[in-house]
Amino acid sequence: MKSIHFTLLASLLLASFAADAQQGRGARKQALQERLQSADTDQDGYISRAEADASLPKLAEHFNRIDADRDDRISREELRAAASELAGRRRGGQR
Repeated sequence: MKSIHFTLLASLLLASFAADAQQGRGARKQALQERLQSADTDQDGYISRAEADASLPKLAEHFNRIDADRDDRISREELRAAASELAGRRRGGQR
């Protein structure tokens, strides 16, 4: 009977930790969205090189690699593609 209680408690704790981790990712995603919106000073939906230089130094550092179509602005799609590429490299052990 003790093992059933322990298993149930462990399952509940793991579910709780998973929910907390999911909320943490959601909060980070929301904070990133807010930073990007704040950086997009002309509110055109893109981050220009000047906007990145002014308020997103890490993005500015990698601007050329992220700006896949070389139009001197970064779209949401280009950001998503760069994030996916980075996540894939991290999963593969590369940085």
